[in-house]
Amino acid sequence: VGAVTKQTLFPPLMPAGRPFRVSNASRSSRKGIVASTLQELIIKALDAFLISGIVTLVLEEDGTVVDTEEFFQSLDDNTHFMVLEVGQKWTQ
Repeated sequence: VGAVTKQTLFPPLMPAGRPFRVSNASRSSRKGIVASTLQELIIKALDAFLISGIVTLVLEEDGTVVDTEEFFQSLDDNTHFMVLEVGQKWTQ
């Protein structure tokens, strides 16, 4: 009698989503978005603000550009971001 080994493969676990706040450049609209990666946050922000095209994500408090996953992962939950479309600039 032969033994049969059954192995179940699981997809890689995604990091848990974290809550963030995102506003548009004029600060006239703010949205709460849950995301686990920088790319996911950008995609959800584009959808939430009905934006298409290239955007820049910056920290709302000082305009620091958030463009690497490593930097994004170092930020606290509920960090407030601003999404800037081409030609828009962060202002205080």
